[in-house]
Amino acid sequence: MKNNILKIAAIVVCIFFCGSATSQMKNSPTTDTKVKTILNNALSKIKAAAAISFDATIVNKDPDKKEVSRQKVKVLLSGNKYRITIDDIVILCDDKAVYSIDNTTKEITVNSPSDSDMDIFNPAKLLQNRDKNFRSKLIREENTQYVVDLTPRKTQNFHKIRLLINKTSYQITKVEVHNYNSSRNECTISNYNTKATASDNDFTFDAAKNKGYEVIDMR
Repeated sequence: MKNNILKIAAIVVCIFFCGSATSQMKNSPTTDTKVKTILNNALSKIKAAAAISFDATIVNKDPDKKEVSRQKVKVLLSGNKYRITIDDIVILCDDKAVYSIDNTTKEITVNSPSDSDMDIFNPAKLLQNRDKNFRSKLIREENTQYVVDLTPRKTQNFHKIRLLINKTSYQITKVEVHNYNSSRNECTISNYNTKATASDNDFTFDAAKNKGYEVIDMR
């Protein structure tokens, strides 16, 4: 269950960190002009912020759309660095390594951001060359938001990511990950702050604070 929670949290970070991929969306036959404009506008808002913080409520639903779990997540982003807090789990990325700290089991797993098994935790890599990796489609317009689907070109453990984007602010308000077995991970974003303050210490692993923890270095 925790693995699913970590994956959806990481996807949210990747969506919010995909500014480096904006320039790749050019003259694609599968990306219409309107959806490209919507996504570029959303990305420009993200790129303009020095740091972003937000809360997220992650709901996992089974194939019958019944809620099976609910988690609260706190996210802080700055450049290629991020901090995700989920219950007793803290994920830190200082742009050089990814530290997954489990305060329940007292285990710390360290990965390189470029490790293929951790691609989902690498914000730039997941959506680098986004138009190469995903087909983007505007599904519909609702009263206050756009509904956009990102469909992977290559097989993933999900078949699409659905984004709900506010039509005025271009803020991403909800991310849905649709899995092949019809289960779904829904992430609703709140307390979105593009004027958050962050320092390097917020993303730096401090071994002194985790004495006695088992460190599993996968690099």
